Amino acid sequence: MRPAAIAWDRAATVQAAARGWRSAGAIDSPTLARIRETFPDPCLTPTPVWRVLTGGIVAAIVLCALAALVLSFWRSSTLLQVALLAFGVAGLAVADVLEGRPRWARRGVAGALSGLGLALLLLGVTLLAGETLRLRDDDIVDTVLVTAVLVCGLAAWRWGSPLFTGLAGGALLVGLARLPHPRLLWLAAGAGLVVAAAPCLDSARLAPSRRLGAAVLTAAGLVAMYVAANLYALDAGLLEHLGRLAPARPEPSSGGRLAAALATALIPLAALAWGLLARRTLLLDVGIGLLALSGLTLRHYVALAPVWVMLTAGGALLAGAALLLERALTRAPGSERAGFTAEPLFSDERGRPALEVAGAVATFGPRTGSPPDAGFAGGGGRFGGGGAQERF
Repeated sequence: MRPAAIAWDRAATVQAAARGWRSAGAIDSPTLARIRETFPDPCLTPTPVWRVLTGGIVAAIVLCALAALVLSFWRSSTLLQVALLAFGVAGLAVADVLEGRPRWARRGVAGALSGLGLALLLLGVTLLAGETLRLRDDDIVDTVLVTAVLVCGLAAWRWGSPLFTGLAGGALLVGLARLPHPRLLWLAAGAGLVVAAAPCLDSARLAPSRRLGAAVLTAAGLVAMYVAANLYALDAGLLEHLGRLAPARPEPSSGGRLAAALATALIPLAALAWGLLARRTLLLDVGIGLLALSGLTLRHYVALAPVWVMLTAGGALLAGAALLLERALTRAPGSERAGFTAEPLFSDERGRPALEVAGAVATFGPRTGSPPDAGFAGGGGRFGGGGAQERF
């Protein structure tokens, strides 16, 4: 990331936290003003609705320009490949320029151009490898995955984008699944991601966006280890189906299935324990999600009840546990017990943009019902000019 972008990112994070403190009543307006003066944020940040609309308009303009160019000068598929590659590279280059300007970095244009540029570039690489180079299907997939890892990794390093960080990690995992012994590779890669990214979650030398990217990689590592060790994934050969030419796999041994069954039960519990000890909501959410998947895995092998009954019962248990936990924390002295609290901790600002988007989208629909008919109530009128008045 550019040094200036890191400063903007830190200032935006501090100001967002300060607004949460102010809305919660922890600080007053003069203190909020001093925080803004101490940590100035020169970037213009429109509302989420405006950013989405702006990004959509920019994407539509780029796609229409690409379609007009291809249809006007169509000669062969080579032109389409060149146009896709050129527009993809140009979109990423323009996005990089806009990311360095505070007036444009958060308006939605840079995000739309970067995402669209990546999609067009990968599509162009796919057509180039398949139609021009005439590679086999497996080689085309590998070429696209390598390109995705390189481009997304470079974008994540350059812009600190958590989205591109997650895309790079996902493409890397899919690429590893295409190599021999994919299950062992996923276990090693997942553990490596967790070990490398977890210390970065609270690193003060990293920008907030990069810390969020580290959180994405941590979650991806936990999910990768769980998928590699899940009993159903082992029996169904989910990772092996991603391999080159889908080679035949040997039947899992009884010892391997026993180890997978234990890992299916222990990995979610380990994630939950880690979240409780580290006081991290992300790890708790990941652990709960993996625990739900373990419940579905158990239902696949043991017909305890229909799936809809299991899902309904699981949701009811989670809701009941959340209510009991909130009640216990609320009644505790100081609304705190063992470092946990039911108070919002000034984090309401994080969910407010989503509520703003939902509220704005809800207003796009037609108005239901009709206004009440007030009837006619004639009260006469006036007309006149030059100072004259008259009633009728």
